[in-house]
Amino acid sequence: MRLLIFSGHTMLQRSAAALATACHAARRGQRVLLASFGPSHLIGALLGQNLGPRPLELEPNLAALEIGPLDELGSRWDLLRPTLRSGLAARLRDITSDELPSFPGMDAISTLMVAERARQTGRFDLLIIDGPAPDDLIRGLALSDTMRWLLRLVFGLDRGPGRSRTSQDAAIVPGAIIPSSTTAPLQDLRVEFEEYRNRFDASTGARVRLVMSPEELHLPPVRDNLVALGLYGIAVDEIIVPAEPADVSLETRHTFGPEGGPARPTLHISPLPTSPTDRDTWALRGAAFYRDGDIGTPAPHPHGAEREVRLSIPFLDAKALDIAVANEEVAVRIGQLRRHLLLPGLIEGGRLRARVEGEVLRLWVE
Repeated sequence: MRLLIFSGHTMLQRSAAALATACHAARRGQRVLLASFGPSHLIGALLGQNLGPRPLELEPNLAALEIGPLDELGSRWDLLRPTLRSGLAARLRDITSDELPSFPGMDAISTLMVAERARQTGRFDLLIIDGPAPDDLIRGLALSDTMRWLLRLVFGLDRGPGRSRTSQDAAIVPGAIIPSSTTAPLQDLRVEFEEYRNRFDASTGARVRLVMSPEELHLPPVRDNLVALGLYGIAVDEIIVPAEPADVSLETRHTFGPEGGPARPTLHISPLPTSPTDRDTWALRGAAFYRDGDIGTPAPHPHGAEREVRLSIPFLDAKALDIAVANEEVAVRIGQLRRHLLLPGLIEGGRLRARVEGEVLRLWVE
């Protein structure tokens, strides 16, 4: 199953692009699930259709749903609570799903959960996500790193099943007085988040499409978003601009796309009406938007050996890179962003090597 996430700050254009893509793909024979995330939804309004948290079959190849992140995470929490049986963790059982806080990035986390469930059903060829915004998507992708850091800081838990001596010595709560039954559910939850993110990696066929106005293309956040998503291993295959080609300057077209560098996304410029209408009209809009062709096939993602990782990072500035090894992990930092990578060769005593090849960061162990 392929996964396309439409992200952008302008909800109306983002939802229109996701809806037109879904209807066009369905009419071309793909089994499509269209999912809208966030506190506000536009897919149902644009279709004139009432949608809810369960997939509604709109036509033979198209189903749609609208999901509230708090509801999705609340359902997952209700499944986790019974496993918190003793010690400090048992006190967390008193927290009901209604008491869960709203936190930045929760839209992205619920997106990953729904994507995994849809993949397991085998019913769909393509899952199209409307949202979240780029900043929330990046925060959601960084959550597993945050949990890893927190569990190591508080309990001395490493990323793997054991506890290194360094982590135990630095822990706020000594590991000797905390039973494994207390920390195991928290560690399992962290591992689950990491597995969700790994399935969202570019090598799985997941892609992000940023929907931007011509004016936004000139602003720094677009490049910052591309750098951040690249650091976390996510491929942005297109920047969609719902506008007339004349509205985008030639200089901007050369900045993005293959002309600017092989790691950069394609610039897709085409008008797209956003007025509410029926599915037939949305399918026609999608056909015109994609010039009656396919919505795009993911290019193969370069795979390295077990001891190697390649990150395609558009607009990468090598001078802003900071790479370090800590507790058998590789910490890659770009500005305020940091990602932790586990390279098996380091555990075996190998030596880390790093090289910037164009706009690709290559990390390997020898």
